[in-house]
Amino acid sequence: MSKSSGESPRQILGVISAARAERLLTEWVNTDLTDFQQDARAWERLFRRYPEIPSVPASDILPSSEANWLLFHQQMEMAGEAAADLARAWESPNLRHFEWYTWKAQMDYEYQAASARNKLLEPLEAGDRISSEKVPRAIATVLETGEPPETITPVEAAIFYLRQNRKRALHCPNPDCPAPYFFASKKGQKYCSSECAKPSQRESKRRWWAENRSKQVPKTQVSDRRSK
Repeated sequence: MSKSSGESPRQILGVISAARAERLLTEWVNTDLTDFQQDARAWERLFRRYPEIPSVPASDILPSSEANWLLFHQQMEMAGEAAADLARAWESPNLRHFEWYTWKAQMDYEYQAASARNKLLEPLEAGDRISSEKVPRAIATVLETGEPPETITPVEAAIFYLRQNRKRALHCPNPDCPAPYFFASKKGQKYCSSECAKPSQRESKRRWWAENRSKQVPKTQVSDRRSK
């Protein structure tokens, strides 16, 4: 039976479509962090496109300002840590490492989400002394991350989708690719796009010609044989 035109696409864990999950993950992990001065702008753009990523209402942190900077920065750090973990998962050489980094991405995200809920916004470093006022909030944060959240979030569903599609999560081998993390859309796909594949195709043609040029029969020899 064919699907009706009005039927909604399959939802991952009931909260996000597969297409949305792929776009969210790839844009998230491909966010350019090479220039620290651009970090805030990059994350602000991402949060506007995908308000599912922040663990707080997007209206609480956008646009970023002096008044909401502490919360925005905490969400930016949360997204940055998760993106780094997801990138490591994408590049993992085996299932063990892939599972490790996807779970780490989710746990880092959930911990920071719990920190935001408990208004524990400043990062705690090893050896830091926690003020008596923050102790209950720190304990609540740790306890909350010990069990699965009551509500499935789009981020949890997207990472779940990534685990189910590990073989399609590839890293484009073109060293100049601006967004190398992608999901393959067809069997045997190696590059993220035909544009990224062009340098490799040109190199393959160049090597083929270099290896086979000596095997080509000169046209003058063919003409000579035919004339005899």
